[in-house]
Amino acid sequence: MFKLRRPAYRAVVIVHVVASVAWLGLSLCLLVLGVWATTTAEAAEQYAAGTAMSTLAGVLAVPFGATALVSGVVLMLGTRWSLAYTWVLVKLVATAIAFALTVFSLRPGLAATAASLDPGVLQVLDSQMLAAPIVSSSVYLGATILSYVKPWGRRGARVPARVPELARSVR
Repeated sequence: MFKLRRPAYRAVVIVHVVASVAWLGLSLCLLVLGVWATTTAEAAEQYAAGTAMSTLAGVLAVPFGATALVSGVVLMLGTRWSLAYTWVLVKLVATAIAFALTVFSLRPGLAATAASLDPGVLQVLDSQMLAAPIVSSSVYLGATILSYVKPWGRRGARVPARVPELARSVR
């Protein structure tokens, strides 16, 4: 096991935060475009929104997701925030599942939908156009909250007894 020195730690944290926020932003963009594609009454707008979704996911999702996942693993291995902390494990599993679904389901699904769209013919689109971005945005937002709040502490650690004097002083 290695320990990240301060300059390396800062660089990896910056990379991790930027990639994670970019991934969340991409997911929110896909949601907006999905709403547009499924609610518009214009075939050309539906085509534009569906094509934009496929292009954005096809070009940006894997680099953002892979960078967030790899930098998170580096931080987990190089800092005190290891898998001993439940929130780290939950975040790692959620990110790995989200990345796998992005690679094997979201991108191919959006590419197939975009290929089926015709700028001259309005279509009824599957609810998956909205479901995937809603779920992924929720997962990324949850991961962001976990990173900030850091709930649950170490797995297997005993919770200290409540100290009455300390509880009174906080009020």
